Amino acid sequence: MKICTYCHNRIPKEALICPMCGSDVSGSDAIHQDDFYQSTLFEDNTENFVDLTADEDDETAEAASRAEKQAFSFNEALNKFIRYVRFLWKKMKDPAETRKSRRESHNLYGYFTFILSALLSAGLVTRIAAALANQYDLLSQISLLPTVTFQVEPVVWFMKNFLLFLAFYYLYPFLAYLIKTFFLHRRHAFHNWMTQYAGMNAFALLLLGTAFVISLIAPILMAVPVLVLFLVHLSSYLVTFIASLYQTINETKRDTLYLCLGGISAHLLLMMTIAYVLFLKM
Repeated sequence: MKICTYCHNRIPKEALICPMCGSDVSGSDAIHQDDFYQSTLFEDNTENFVDLTADEDDETAEAASRAEKQAFSFNEALNKFIRYVRFLWKKMKDPAETRKSRRESHNLYGYFTFILSALLSAGLVTRIAAALANQYDLLSQISLLPTVTFQVEPVVWFMKNFLLFLAFYYLYPFLAYLIKTFFLHRRHAFHNWMTQYAGMNAFALLLLGTAFVISLIAPILMAVPVLVLFLVHLSSYLVTFIASLYQTINETKRDTLYLCLGGISAHLLLMMTIAYVLFLKM
């Protein structure tokens, strides 16, 4: 058998004229079937041939590299989290530890703790406020007394409260640092001081986390215990501010009590200003 080059049908090998299309296949135009199959299957033009195997190998290597990097990033993040938890646990057992903690703790632990506390505080206050607003609206519908209509937008409230509490947590150690540096003439590394101040409030962070979880479960029923835990948490920063100044050696003629009162007053005025701008002007 051979293949007609005109109609591409199989014709007898000894045929001179194609019985299908009537073309003359007596010359070298007709292709033997074996040659046809070999030319189409094994004699392809390899000049423009693309090696897909190499691409597949590269893709496999890249996928393995990405998986290894992701695993490394996850393990690295997990190790950092474990070190941070150990730092908090150590500071819970010994809040006043200074020298050893400065050398072993990361300089960013303080900043991270303040941001985490601000997020939890903003979420807690927003959750309680939204739940109380919904409860008030429900009761006002069946009340015969005049009611006040107001609406709590959770996203807006969360952002404003986050900024407010972020200022609250950062101002206390910042003011203490200024007083120690300019009034008591004590030199401190700012990053280490922020970490030390946050570590002294490690137990307060545990109270805040507990209050936040309870507020998610029962914001109305457990509102009073949640607010009590939250106020204890906030007061811890005030106590730490006073204790940090009294523990600092005062070789000047300035009374530490007045320095504490001045720092607390400055913190209160700044917080009132920030709250006024966030909730009344924005």
